[in-house]
Amino acid sequence: MLDYGVGEDLYWDPMRKEVRFSVAQGERQLLCRIEADALGPRCAEAPGAGVCLDVARRHFGHITHRISDKLALGLTEPDGSVLIRAKDW
Repeated sequence: MLDYGVGEDLYWDPMRKEVRFSVAQGERQLLCRIEADALGPRCAEAPGAGVCLDVARRHFGHITHRISDKLALGLTEPDGSVLIRAKDW
């Protein structure tokens, strides 16, 4: 089981319009990504650091459950990251 922490290292990637954070997975860092659309209509309509980071922090437990589900199923992106999309919510 991964130790996701409490969401203290979330950051906004303005180029991809997603919230990101990393967790240790053995010897490597696992990049976890949440697209703005997955965080609800406020983020989808006006994606930005303030609103999206706030929503991600409030729903961090749910996000980490979705990430764990995807990892258990082997559903990672080609670069090895885990991306939570709106359809995964």
